[in-house]
Amino acid sequence: MKRYFVAPGRINVIGEHTDYNEGFVLPVAIDKYVLLSVEKTSGSRITLSSMGREPVSFDESRIEKTGDWSDYLKGVLWVLKDQLGTEFGGMNIEIHSNLPEGAGLSSSAAVEVAMIVALNSSFNLKLDETELYKYAQMAENEFVGVKCGVMDQFAAVMGKKDKAIFLDTLEMRYEYVPLELGDYTFLVFDSKVHHSLSRGGYNTRREEARKALEILGKSSYRDVSMVDLFPNRARLGELYYRRALHVVSENMRVLESVKIMSNSNFENLGRLLIQSHESLALDYEVSCDETDFIVNTLKEMKGVSGARMIGAGFGGSVLALCEREEEKKIVEVMKTRYKERFGMDLDSYEVRTSDGAREVDSSFSL
Repeated sequence: MKRYFVAPGRINVIGEHTDYNEGFVLPVAIDKYVLLSVEKTSGSRITLSSMGREPVSFDESRIEKTGDWSDYLKGVLWVLKDQLGTEFGGMNIEIHSNLPEGAGLSSSAAVEVAMIVALNSSFNLKLDETELYKYAQMAENEFVGVKCGVMDQFAAVMGKKDKAIFLDTLEMRYEYVPLELGDYTFLVFDSKVHHSLSRGGYNTRREEARKALEILGKSSYRDVSMVDLFPNRARLGELYYRRALHVVSENMRVLESVKIMSNSNFENLGRLLIQSHESLALDYEVSCDETDFIVNTLKEMKGVSGARMIGAGFGGSVLALCEREEEKKIVEVMKTRYKERFGMDLDSYEVRTSDGAREVDSSFSL
């Protein structure tokens, strides 16, 4: 019997590159999904299929990294076998998705979480929510080789409709924050510059942030304030100073955003989004010409409260907080100007909140 499971993508309202630095984040699960079907078969052969790609087939006893899309699924199998000693037998697993890849909406974590939720239910593994997102993160860290923080997998498991999640990634404490946008909406603009996190920049930034912390003689960025940074600027050097400056200031912006959202003050929230983007572009250096252009154009437009790049960077998408009545005009103008500047079509999506990963029936439509 074939069973079906979905896991959502996510936007992160604010708090970028802070999750792996034991900071604060404010993610929201969104209504774009990975849909996974699993069907048990005889033998020990596992076949993975995804739309538009060649199927990948392997024996359960030989789970090997191949550097392609299938590693995110294989990694979950590898972790569960390593941690629990689970024997799965043969399976056909098929993936469908309306989450754009490389757009900063966490398609990889959605794949991992859909996979682990499907296996947990299909094989009665009795994993709790914490084990689900931690094992999914482990698959990406230790098998795929991306040293991501826990935010993406956490949001895909723990998301709730009409809520953002204020998460303290040091102590793993969290609370749900009401997200009542009213006359506003979140728009995502996909630059079409797609990053690959398993190559280069992301892991480099993580190491640079760690090195800055080491120079400061601190064990966590939670022990670092602006008062610590300025006197140590020369000792840190410009590179490490700017990396640390982003992490510390971004944590402050998350805390302020939670207060602002509690009062539905979306003009002030927009101001913090712009500050976040400037820090990501100038201090953490993870933006690019295309996402800078989108943000700089948006922030001068009527009806836009604020905008910033989201995701790991080096491409991907921009999140804009906009007045709903101006949405159509904003999208039309942005698409025209982006085409004129870069010769590429700019995709846009209105995103709404969603519940986390779960089993669905065969009628679920992406």
